Order: sequence, then C-alpha cells, then structure tokens
Amino acid sequence: MSRYVYRRANPEEAEKVCGIVQGTKAAIYPHYYTQAVVDFFGRLHSLENITKDIEEGRIDVLLVDGEVVGTGSRIDDHITRVYVLPEHEGKGYGSIIMDHLEAEIFNEYDKCDLDASLPATLFYEHRGFKTVEHKKHELGDGEVMIYEIMEKKRPAKIERAERKDLEEILKLQYTAYQSEAQLFGGKKIPPLTQTLKEVEEEYEKGIILKMTEEDGTIIGPGRAAEENGTVYVGKLMVHPDQQKNGYGKRLLLGIEKYFQEKQFELFTSTRSVANIRLYEKMGYETFDTKAVDDELQFVYFRKTDPDMGVNKKR
Repeated sequence: MSRYVYRRANPEEAEKVCGIVQGTKAAIYPHYYTQAVVDFFGRLHSLENITKDIEEGRIDVLLVDGEVVGTGSRIDDHITRVYVLPEHEGKGYGSIIMDHLEAEIFNEYDKCDLDASLPATLFYEHRGFKTVEHKKHELGDGEVMIYEIMEKKRPAKIERAERKDLEEILKLQYTAYQSEAQLFGGKKIPPLTQTLKEVEEEYEKGIILKMTEEDGTIIGPGRAAEENGTVYVGKLMVHPDQQKNGYGKRLLLGIEKYFQEKQFELFTSTRSVANIRLYEKMGYETFDTKAVDDELQFVYFRKTDPDMGVNKKR
C-alpha cells in the first residue's frame, strides 16, 4: 500500500512543481491545443510565477512514497494549477488533490470555481462541477484559447455540533451502525447501545463535528478528542441514504483540519472493508489489532499530520 502525504509546497520544491506542470502540459495539451496556446500555458505557469505562489502559501504538493507526483493550488475559493505527472495518471491522485482543495474551500466558502482546460473538463464534471461560462482568450495572430469556467456548490456544510444536536446525532448513530451490526449477525455492537448521557460526556471531553444539508438536517457526525498530542477519532458516520458521496472523507478531512500539527488514531472492525479502504487511501497505517471476542476484532490506524512544521497560511 503506497503512503501519500499532502502538504504545502516549500520554496525548494519550486522547480519540481514547475517540472510537473510543464511536463504534463507538454505531454497532453498538444492533443487539444495549437502550439501557440501550449506556449501560452508555459508562460503562465513559469518557474517565476510558481515560486511566487509558493512563497505566498498558495501551492500544495502530493507525495507518494516520498516522491512529489502532483500539485494543486487555490486562491480563496478559486482552484487552479492541478496537475499529476503523466506516468502517475489514472491512480486517483488528481482526486486526492481535489479532495483536499475542496475541503479547505468549503470550510470557508459556499462554492468553489476553476478554469478548466479542454482535457480536464470531463474530470471536473465527474466531481460535480458545472460549466457556468464558455470562454475564449485571444492570443493574437488568430490564435484563440478555449476553456470553461466551472463551479461547484458546497454539497453539505461541516461545523462544530452544539449540545442541542446530540439527541439527533445519537438517533442517526443508531441508524448508521445497523449495517455494521449486520456484519456480525445483528449483534448489539457498542454504538447501538450508547446512551445520550455517554454522548454528552464525549461532547464535553472533545469535539463533535456535524455535516448538515441546507435545511439543517444532520447527515453525518464525527467525534474527536485530543490527549497528549494525539487526536483520537471515533464514530465517524454518514446516514445510509447519503453514503458513497464522499461525505465520510470530507468529515475526516474536517477533523484533520480542525486539529493541526497532531497525530491521529482511529479504529474500525476488521470486517468493515469500506472503512479500511477509506482510511488507507487517506494515508492512515495499521499499527495494532485487538479482539473483543471470537467474532469482533478491531484494527487500529495511525496518521501523523503531514503538515507538521509547514506554513499553512494562504
């Protein structure tokens, strides 16, 4: 399993980022644009411009097994310069970069937008972006660059839960964990026997984030508490009707953004294949397993914040 790290780029990585952008442009853009347009993109994403954006904290990098394989940038609610090395395309790395950029933006804004080149439009459509304007840029001598302005509205809001939300969160918990219980033949697993008083105690000791729809309905909560520099994440869940929309990933990213420069630990049952896949994809590594009884076993995951010691300001 490859390990990925997503963090702010540092000045020493300017040439590497520039190489990713220029290499991807040279390999792909000539299939869609004239040479004049390709050259324009080259000037737009010059080493000088990239170095400046890194110094201003606008550029992130994705490292896989220690190698920088992709990059992404944002300015306020605008996403730009998302590229993955051609030899690493098709591995989901572009989606990882977008997951992080969107999570950051949606924590501050109700929407995000971007300028999509012709080869990237379909990728963004699959992520829920919609074209709001067709644009063309005159380059002179009859050369025209065509691109799309695309926009995506925040699918759900993530914020800190209040005490008055706890009863609704517990009811959602009883619903969300039914599928987990079915993995053990309908056994009464701990989340299905927890009381409101116990949830209130967890609320006092840490934080509970909630994801809500426009009408305020809670569709997913996540809990976390910090102790001695480690953040223990628990009961991360999404309503069954809202699953497979990437909301679990967004909740976990929200917790990671809330607690910065920390180590994270969480656990799930060994039968929860979807959860294990999600955690591994997000950079968590197994460090322990514990058996409750002959049927129920938990696998424990740990992740060290890749942004530790890196300037997070935009």
